Parts: sequence; C-alpha cells; structure tokens
Amino acid sequence: MEGKEGESWFGVEQLDNITLGRMVLGSFGIFNGPTGSGKSSMLYHLLFEGAGRNENVCLITNEAPGRIADHISSFNTHKPKWLKDGYISVFNAQDLMGLIGVEFSEAGPDDIDLFLDLIVQMVEHLDAKRLVIDPFNPILDLLDLWEKQFFLQGLKGRMSDLGVTTFIALDSKGTVEDHPSLCLEPYIFDIIVQFEKEKNPPITMNTMTIHRWKGSAHAKNTYVIDVSREGVILVPRIKPLEVR
Repeated sequence: MEGKEGESWFGVEQLDNITLGRMVLGSFGIFNGPTGSGKSSMLYHLLFEGAGRNENVCLITNEAPGRIADHISSFNTHKPKWLKDGYISVFNAQDLMGLIGVEFSEAGPDDIDLFLDLIVQMVEHLDAKRLVIDPFNPILDLLDLWEKQFFLQGLKGRMSDLGVTTFIALDSKGTVEDHPSLCLEPYIFDIIVQFEKEKNPPITMNTMTIHRWKGSAHAKNTYVIDVSREGVILVPRIKPLEVR
C-alpha cells in the first residue's frame, strides 16, 4: 500500500485498508491490554513499516536493548539492515534516565521534565518519524507518584510539532479510562487500541468486525475494529460512509 505525503501506516494490511491510510503524521496513540495480548507485536509492525519506508524509528523499552533487538530480528518481516544501518534505534528507559544522573526509581518531578526533554532531543537528533514507548507502565508509575499528569500532553504536543507518530503501550487488564491520569485532556489519544474488551453488537465487514464505541478518551465517531479473538482496535475519525 502506497502512502501519501502527510499519511502514516500501521503496516498491518487489514487495518490499513480500514483506516484508508488516514493515520496522519504526528498521530498520538495508545495500545492498552494484558501482558501477552499482542501489543508489542503490532507495534513492531508499526516500526517495520516506517523502516521499510526509509524512515528512522525509535523504540524506548524497559528491557535490555540487545534482547529487544534479538526479538525484533525474529520477525520474518524484519530486515537485518534496519537495525544494522540504524533505521531502528532501541533505548532502555532506565539508561536514558541515567543520562540525567538519577536512578529511575529515585527520579523526582524535575527529573521527569528533564526526561521528557531528553526524549524530544533524542528523537529530533535521530530525525525519527515514529516513536514507540513499550511498556509505558514504569513511566506512568512515576507520573502518578509525582502527579505529573500533563507529561502526556507535553509528549503529544512536542512530537506532533516534529511530525512524529507516537504510540505508548500499557500493560493493563482494564481500559484506558480506568487510568484517570491518561484522560485528563479530552481526546488526547488520536488512536486507541484496546485488547480484550467486551464489545457491543457488531457490524460484520469481511473478516473483521466493527463496533460503535462510546467513551471520554476519544471522539464520538470512533469505531472499534475487531482484529483478533484476543482484542479490538479503536480507530477515530472514520466517516460512516467509509465503513462498508
């Protein structure tokens, strides 16, 4: 599928067909669901799609970068040159916090602001067009501890200014709306991917299922697309005439 200027793609054919490539550059999204429900795998496809278009992409994780690189390399859609030539850059969140001079568990409110500045500077230096933070849980724990609820608004705004499509992954058995610090600003997330969520009566389309969805974290004309038995995907701003 060929993208147009100002558009971004997941790299998952059925999802890209549904969204019609309308995930604009600078979109801000969240993948939420239990551990092992497929969040990381789908987000890797998002990074692969960018690298395949010769974009630099960035992954911030809580795991050792070498271990994540090995895992990424195990996907048959991955090309070795993406890691070798630096199209995909992997960083450990605790190592990044160490560059500020503090341990992650000991970071204070001012350190969190510096951490955000560091992420922005790193992404800008790499000229990255896609950023994934997986998992976001350790950062969210710090935000809740120090009541830094506006970290996400700052991340969204600064990444959007750079034209960087950004996704965070949250390991959670609940929904996004079960985390008040994620939903202080209405419609902060352009795209919400929610795994293992009870669904409303569906409209069937080919092999996928689309549902209406109501919630405070996204726009009223959001649809839910069932991509597997394990989960559903929410895609905002799809006009009803485009869902056939």
